[in-house]
Amino acid sequence: MPPVLDPVRLPYLLVFGGVTLACFGLATVLARQQTAAGERELTALFVAIGCWNACSVGLLLVPRQFAVRPLFAGSLLMAIVVSVVWLRFAQVYCGQDPLPIPGRRYLVIGALMAALVLPITNSLHGLVWTDITVQYRYNIPVFLAERGPAHHVLTGASYLFTFASVRCLAIRFWNARITRPAILSVLVGFGLSISANLLPVVSDLLIEYPPAVTAGGGAFGAFGVLVAVRSDLSGTVSIARRSVFDTLADPAVVVDTGGHVLAANEAFVQTFGDPTTGEPFTATNPGLARQLDADAIDRQTVQVDGEDDATHYSVIASPVGVDGTRGRSLVFRDISDLRSATRRLERQNEHLDELAYSAAHNLRNPLGVIDGYAGMIRSELDDVDDPSFDRDRVQGHVDKVAANSQRMEEIVTDLLCVTHASKADGEREWVSLGALAEAAMDAVNGVENLRLTVAEDGEVRSNPEQFEMLLSTLVRASRDRSGDEQVSVRLTASEDGFVFEDDAESIDEQDAEVFLSYGYATKYPGTGLGLAVARMLATSHEWEIDIDGSYDGLRVVVSGAAVRPATDTRS
Repeated sequence: MPPVLDPVRLPYLLVFGGVTLACFGLATVLARQQTAAGERELTALFVAIGCWNACSVGLLLVPRQFAVRPLFAGSLLMAIVVSVVWLRFAQVYCGQDPLPIPGRRYLVIGALMAALVLPITNSLHGLVWTDITVQYRYNIPVFLAERGPAHHVLTGASYLFTFASVRCLAIRFWNARITRPAILSVLVGFGLSISANLLPVVSDLLIEYPPAVTAGGGAFGAFGVLVAVRSDLSGTVSIARRSVFDTLADPAVVVDTGGHVLAANEAFVQTFGDPTTGEPFTATNPGLARQLDADAIDRQTVQVDGEDDATHYSVIASPVGVDGTRGRSLVFRDISDLRSATRRLERQNEHLDELAYSAAHNLRNPLGVIDGYAGMIRSELDDVDDPSFDRDRVQGHVDKVAANSQRMEEIVTDLLCVTHASKADGEREWVSLGALAEAAMDAVNGVENLRLTVAEDGEVRSNPEQFEMLLSTLVRASRDRSGDEQVSVRLTASEDGFVFEDDAESIDEQDAEVFLSYGYATKYPGTGLGLAVARMLATSHEWEIDIDGSYDGLRVVVSGAAVRPATDTRS
């Protein structure tokens, strides 16, 4: 009778050989169906246990002295590898370190290196096996290893790694509450694994070497882990995900990496029709597929034409599986009402801008008439010969009319700046802070007493027209507060913006926050719109603008901008 079919050896071969094939089969299935974190490590765990059991099969099929030592060495090595892979699986799956001790990494690497080197060099030191003898049981040779200190140390390390991992997983299931029954699978599986070490004590086995015997028990431990993990991932989590997917009010569909439909919820079927599972999404819903970028992960917009009007959907794509290896889900949200409301607001804003622009231009005509008549009155005052006529008092009244007319003209100018800025092209480019500051000085009238200094130049990424307008409003704020005195204006580029400073009239610290508000011109000269326009222009760039009330003068700090050195030649 061939040795393989020996009635004594055959049950062992069926157990270890069957476990080996089962482990490799499960590893193959898990490799193709990875759906959550930790399953990649679980796949490696089954591969390692399969190799571990293969060593036991080798001891049964090749019971020769020359093969025993390398098979014993391989069995000991795989026992350590399995415990280390199991440790890694618990770390990834539980999201925490199952062995939080100092030097854990060095301990793991040292155990692996020792399990590889010590058995190979055992003939030189005898630390793993002091001797290997042969006994005959049931007329079959059985090799017995007299274990040395290194064997016990490596076995202790494997138990340490395994127990730490079991504890970590048990705590994770216990804290999840709904998955507490899964703890039983882990404990039963690893209970069988540990009890395998007791078999040589209670019965005569054909394989006496403990790591080789434990290989079969290790498989039961791994099966217990698989049952526990699947009860969590494929049970609780998958059921919860499926419930959310099915009850989602928005249409949703899942496609694999090849673009084939895997599932669609009821909302998708009612909205876009029932796609055929397994068919390409481009064939079942070509209108949607043509508008979608297959590789895009950000939000996209698609349009579906109807009988009366088009419907717009925002599409959110999310990866399915580990790193998107299974495909992606597409959720369609109807944004037609939002788009309509946005368009209405845009049209209303356009109408308001047009009204303000028209009103501002129309106001300039009567203001010009007022200025003209005021000038005429001044020129005719000298021709009045009536001694009772108070020329100075009338001259004062005319000056007040002219001054208020000029203030209204500046308000109109600010109002036109606001409407013009809102219509300006929003495209941004790198512009020189110093060059735009000079342009802003040239654009403002009556700044002969202002002296501009660019303490540190730089390039700011902005809309040039809006940025120049912002600087112009700051310059006018300095001019309005300067009177007839000489005023220094200084600009300094910072890491994320710039600082505008002058030494004109100071701003009270309690007024700093409201000085940027519309109409705040009761205590300070100006229109009450200038710095509010600056705030609006800064906000349109998504910048922050603040006034330093503790500064002796005006100090405006703009932050949140993209700035680079003025000498930078990048585009």
